[in-house]
Amino acid sequence: MIFEIKVPEAGFNVPEAVIAEWVKSVGDPVEAGETVVTVETDKINVEVPAEGSGILRKIFYQVGETAPVGAVLGIIAEEGDVFEDQVPGLEPEKPAQTVAEKPNVPKERLADTPAGQSKKKKRKASPTAKAMARKHGIDLSALPEGSGPQGRIVKENVLAFIKGREEQAAKAPAEKEPRTREKVKFIGWRKVIADRMAASVREAPHYDQAIEVDVTELFQMIAANRAREDQPKLTYIPFVMKAIQAGMAVIPEVNAHVEEDGYVIQDNLNIVVAVDQGEKLLVPVVKDVKDKTILQLGVELNAIIKKAREDRLEPQDLTGGTITITNAGVYGILYGTPIIFQPQTTIMSLGAVRDVPSVVGDRIEIRKKMIIVCSFDHRVVHGGPAARFMREVKEHLEDLNRLLFCMR
Repeated sequence: MIFEIKVPEAGFNVPEAVIAEWVKSVGDPVEAGETVVTVETDKINVEVPAEGSGILRKIFYQVGETAPVGAVLGIIAEEGDVFEDQVPGLEPEKPAQTVAEKPNVPKERLADTPAGQSKKKKRKASPTAKAMARKHGIDLSALPEGSGPQGRIVKENVLAFIKGREEQAAKAPAEKEPRTREKVKFIGWRKVIADRMAASVREAPHYDQAIEVDVTELFQMIAANRAREDQPKLTYIPFVMKAIQAGMAVIPEVNAHVEEDGYVIQDNLNIVVAVDQGEKLLVPVVKDVKDKTILQLGVELNAIIKKAREDRLEPQDLTGGTITITNAGVYGILYGTPIIFQPQTTIMSLGAVRDVPSVVGDRIEIRKKMIIVCSFDHRVVHGGPAARFMREVKEHLEDLNRLLFCMR
């Protein structure tokens, strides 16, 4: 029986994958369920198991090559099974047409001039001139007519040519050794990210709104939490998730998906959290935010970030996102303008928490403040609603009693 090894689906809007490793080689026996090949998308590495037992008979894509989702990477079959010996769906390459097969080239011309060569004009030269030309790597056909009888090239003609060549080289400026660096091609996950970001900027009319949030009380609560051994360690993000929930209740369009002729407001609040992996950015999803407490969100967030950093994310960890948070503040960035992760309509960037002199009543205090920036798709979320959403987020992060009350 013949089994095809195909590129699996690896999450929403992933069109292709790069072959990372062939675990099996052609001729190796394979058991059903055994990993045969690993592929890499812009998000995760996916192990592709065998659908049946047999022998790996054919590999169509080599390590480093890119294959579309659903493409057949190889064939598992028993000895004697007959299968297509080419990538399914592709026409076999036609053999290159030789010069002798071209009907418009006369045979006598083919006989006169060997392929890839052109006739050179033969020059008469003295034996001394020929020897000197060979020694200096000079093609005698490049010299003008010689000064010997009937234009024969003699020793003096070769010497004059050498002298002229040296004088010309002395006048030419010395060429500097070109400095080159390795070209990084847009393939695999780099190509997917590049195409997706370019498409988002092209198709979605982005605009940004920023708001400064006083997170002094929140900072103190997080510090108190981290001092306790019996509690899961919290960051700002679970609180921001709940503030988004409060803002979404007022402006539901921030939690929508855009389609060709409109948009659909999503019932579930599934928040994508960008995780920096050096060159690569992973985007796992924390699902059903509305149904979870801040502590539950903290536990789940820590677990999925750990999973991402250990490269253990599965396709289901990356699907279903409705709004995205990126935390550039961990690198000291105060203000970012992120690109929307389509088909979503909103992405939020958290800035660094810093000490800011602030007027509180009739006195000056040092307060902890953060700038939050949201990029919106103007086709769905207009300026006024976006501003009201930002205001709700700010008010709920600054008043923790209000934030906790809205979750009851």
